[in-house]
Amino acid sequence: MQNKLVAMNVFAKITLIAILLAASVFGMNSPYQFVGYVLLFSSLYVINEGFNFSLFTKILLALVLGILIASAGIFNGEDLEAIRPVGSKIFMNCLTMALVPLVFSSIVTGVTNLGDIKKLNQIGIRTITYYIITTAIAISIGLVLANFFQPGKNLDTETRAQFEQTFKSSATAKVHQAEENKQSLFEGLQAIFPSNIFASISKDKPQMLQLIFFAVMCGIALLQIEAKHSEPVIKLFTGVTEMTVKIIMMVMRLAPYGVFALIASTVAGTQGAGLLLTLIPFSLIVVAALLIHGIGTNSLSLIFLSKKKPLWFFSKIKSVAITAFSTSSSAATMPLTLEVVEDKLKVKNEVAGFVIPLGATINMDGTALFQGVSAIFLANIYGIDLTFADQLTVVGMAVMASIGTAAVPGVGIVILTMILVSIGVPAEGILFILPVNNLLDMCRSSTNVLGDMACAVYIDSKVATVPSN
Repeated sequence: MQNKLVAMNVFAKITLIAILLAASVFGMNSPYQFVGYVLLFSSLYVINEGFNFSLFTKILLALVLGILIASAGIFNGEDLEAIRPVGSKIFMNCLTMALVPLVFSSIVTGVTNLGDIKKLNQIGIRTITYYIITTAIAISIGLVLANFFQPGKNLDTETRAQFEQTFKSSATAKVHQAEENKQSLFEGLQAIFPSNIFASISKDKPQMLQLIFFAVMCGIALLQIEAKHSEPVIKLFTGVTEMTVKIIMMVMRLAPYGVFALIASTVAGTQGAGLLLTLIPFSLIVVAALLIHGIGTNSLSLIFLSKKKPLWFFSKIKSVAITAFSTSSSAATMPLTLEVVEDKLKVKNEVAGFVIPLGATINMDGTALFQGVSAIFLANIYGIDLTFADQLTVVGMAVMASIGTAAVPGVGIVILTMILVSIGVPAEGILFILPVNNLLDMCRSSTNVLGDMACAVYIDSKVATVPSN
């Protein structure tokens, strides 16, 4: 009897998911479509609940299933694009709903746990320095490979015309978006200081640097008042941190469904599929550079700076890397990153709570690398020779632009348009990389998050040596 009840419960859940999808998204246009999605989400449910797989394995299987379904043509592109909200809205919103309280509470408790403002000062300087240096290294790797292989040199006139016909309007919209977001370095620094913290966090895209600044100030203030007044507040924020981590653990049970929807709709919605072959050399250079930096640079950091074994590190963070890949967002992955860094990498709470939120905001190794390769690629298409000074400009602008830029999907292409204008390459040239941008965005998001975690391990290895007053 109990088994029957369990079976009925499972069937009810599967049917409910299918009915909600079919009724609200597809309008119940076809009974075959309904049956297809019942079977599809049934298989996802079995993967998620029927086997004792690790989170990494569940997400990986959902990712592979999404690619296979989108590639096989079982459902048409419009149908798969229509299920994107399951991932982009339901899963991503659930993942990010705890982001603001988690970041704020973890930074406040992290600062107070240090117990010394001098420690905070030295950790902050080391963290920012590490992020700036690794971002510069990443973009340099991209530039070296792009200069060696020279992608875009042999793009013929007919193919260029096809790109322009297919992606002109999308590229124009991105250029306009970049113009609206354009700001000077001084304006970017001004944006760190909030005039109203509640306004900063109530926007669709919370101003994370402002939140981090305010949280650090609150932590410092708590260190300077009497313990009888500060301890209840610190306990409150400690409880909030633990509560939000539990929320994230519950949300991650939905990860296979969200990842499947995101991957299937991304693959199915890729425009200009016939032009993808033209972009294979460019894409391979970007992916190779990301692998060199993500594995090579971080391994060197772990070995020589943190005195840790790379295999130990990479075996612990698989679920974070694949989640960042699937969501294309460092910010959406941040709650899971914090949990893994503290629980599996054993980084101290006070370090993880400061380094990871800051990294998700200002550390964009993969994004900067992509911009370096793209700058060379587009300059070659337009027959523009970039001087050494131009390429130094690319490095400098990519590093500066990463500071304060929202860690959300697609932000890299907006930054790229600003860089192109500064080196004399037509900003509309981004139309040549739009067919592969979403897929490469997934790769560079994983690289960004790897850098955040490697930095946390490095800072944690040094925090014990920071002298206290």
